[in-house]
Amino acid sequence: MKLSYLLSSTAALFQVTTANATDDGCFHWNSQDDSLFHPNDWKYCQRIKNNLYMYYTPMEDTVMLGLHVVEDLYGWSALAPAGNGGMKGASQIVVRKNNDDEWIAEDRYSMEYTTPSMDAQQDVQLLFAQQDEVTGETAWGVQILVNSCDEPYDYPLEDHMIYMLWAFGSTHDFSFHGSDRGQFTANLMGLPPSEPDMEEYDHVDFVMPNVSMVREEEDLDPTNAFICSYFDLDVLGQEMDFTYDDKIHMVGYEPMITEGNAQYIHHMTLFSCQGYAQDGIGFQQELDDSHLYHQKVIPGCTNMPPGCENYLGGWAVGSANVAFPPNVGIPIGEGQRWLVIQMHYYNPGMTEGVYDSSGLRAHLLTKNLRPIDAGVMSFAAGVRTGQHPPLPGGQKDVAMETLYVEPDCTMGWSEPLTVFSVQHHSHFMGSHQEISVERDGINLGTMRKEYVYDYNHQSGVEPNNVVRTLLPGDRLVASCHFDTTSVLANSTVQIGEESNKEMCFPTLLYYPKQELTTFAYVPTTSYSQLYITDLEWCSQSSSEKDFESKCAEQLYIDVPGFSQFFASSLGYDGPSFDYPTLCNGGGLTAKVRSMSPGICPDNGCTETQSCSEEELREWVEGVCEFNCGKFGLTLYPDLSRTEPYNTANIACPNSFFDAPTLAEPAACQAKGSLPQRIELTNAEALEDVAFVPEYTYQDSSGASLIWNSFAVLCLFIVFLV
Repeated sequence: MKLSYLLSSTAALFQVTTANATDDGCFHWNSQDDSLFHPNDWKYCQRIKNNLYMYYTPMEDTVMLGLHVVEDLYGWSALAPAGNGGMKGASQIVVRKNNDDEWIAEDRYSMEYTTPSMDAQQDVQLLFAQQDEVTGETAWGVQILVNSCDEPYDYPLEDHMIYMLWAFGSTHDFSFHGSDRGQFTANLMGLPPSEPDMEEYDHVDFVMPNVSMVREEEDLDPTNAFICSYFDLDVLGQEMDFTYDDKIHMVGYEPMITEGNAQYIHHMTLFSCQGYAQDGIGFQQELDDSHLYHQKVIPGCTNMPPGCENYLGGWAVGSANVAFPPNVGIPIGEGQRWLVIQMHYYNPGMTEGVYDSSGLRAHLLTKNLRPIDAGVMSFAAGVRTGQHPPLPGGQKDVAMETLYVEPDCTMGWSEPLTVFSVQHHSHFMGSHQEISVERDGINLGTMRKEYVYDYNHQSGVEPNNVVRTLLPGDRLVASCHFDTTSVLANSTVQIGEESNKEMCFPTLLYYPKQELTTFAYVPTTSYSQLYITDLEWCSQSSSEKDFESKCAEQLYIDVPGFSQFFASSLGYDGPSFDYPTLCNGGGLTAKVRSMSPGICPDNGCTETQSCSEEELREWVEGVCEFNCGKFGLTLYPDLSRTEPYNTANIACPNSFFDAPTLAEPAACQAKGSLPQRIELTNAEALEDVAFVPEYTYQDSSGASLIWNSFAVLCLFIVFLV
């Protein structure tokens, strides 16, 4: 059934909401009463740039979308909802004249930096189009669906900001746009964006002190330099009257890039230092900061300095400036004196003599802080060298191991969280990335719609409406896909920090701030060696009659050899010693016992160095039962489970578990259909305009294929006198 909208009769509902619409000329570009963009019809107007305007009216199932170019356009033009601000994954609405000199609207899409392809399902209806052959003034209006369910070629429209593209052609033959294109943000279901004035806030610049882009780490790729610099809040606060003990709010930040150096900067990240460091299994050690000073440079900084891992924000290629919602700020200070910025420089040509003073400008509130603290939630599915197995080469779609944040982990949140930005980060081979949310066994879908990841456009975007709020008990699932066809099939792609390796690191900006919001995947078998050198000991019998399990035997006779904890966390490289020496050794083994709670009997015999062999043998079996059980294994002679858990998230209390079976997301429900009858106040009639929701194209063999989604319909545009 066709739906007819008489927009002029509901003009009272359609108020101009752009504060400076008059100054921008939104509804006043034509002083005559015959303007095609009449405020009776168009609810919102957004100035994209000088002499370029977008008009739109959201309705229940459709959106009217219009473009006005004031002058100098003599060819095709396009608007495109996009997942990240680039062509990859964008859904283009192209309006042009065909070979018969008739105006047409085309629904196209692009997965690469190539000419956008025609969508088999045409979800656009042309309302009107005009172009002055002398001045080049161009105006057109179309209607599109709020949700066509044509994924991954169309984006569903929701009431939040998205990236959009515009582009022009010099003729009506659809071809390369040259430099006539750009990106902007818009909300096609609500108010146009308003840029916050960050000049009203104090700011500090966390910038590098003119460093040379040279990697001073031996045996590592010299084209990828990681350099850090410390910043002392007491020094930075002298002019703004604060100290590191004070609480400060960062309310936004932006990149400060040295002229000519943008091509070398891969990313920059800002961290605060807690004053202590954690080892591989969560023990904290206080740090000696007596050697630190303001703007101290660490020329080899692939891994963050110990204790400086509280992530505050960052920038990657293509990212936009960041401004937080008006009620939140990220806390800085509160006793944390030192901040560190890490710069990752990528110099594949090894250009010499390049120095850099780039960094981040942070906008601060030192008084009258905002009511809510914000935080950064990160998902390190594959970040550091050795964290994740390498990816096979020569494949179009390779999935990295999924990172699960289980319900018992998010139950640690004190209250529901509001997410206001979702950012994806991989390197050059990244093709798709997402964070999904499952609640009470129902898959709510992804946090963000980005059909194709683009390394050159890594800005954060607002989340999808249904997952804007996260609840304690939600399951979060982070996954990344890669296209490795650029390397040989018999080769591999390593995971790591360098640009020529790969990475999976999505992040969220959210509030209110929680303690537990940094999550990381590690292979179970590699991390287990911190607890027990060989998990097979759990399922093996002992060769000694005094023990049942091989695990208990190994711990009893060789404590340092039982796990890598002693070497990696304690730095122990001395001779072997047995379990009685550990528990009855007094001060000689006190450090080991203090850092391994529960490893010796808790009945007081350790303090008096009087634990009997019977007590120790019984206790050692219990230690093994605990360590093996942590990885899902029963202890011999119980062989009910001999395979370890198959995944891990080491940030959560229950770090090791079997990967869950996820619920399937609900099937997409399309809203509305086209064509629909639209009556516009002043639009010229376009007679016999064909709406064609099917597209005929040639496949690679030259055969003609027909996509039958609807029948061809005719639409007549009626205008009011």
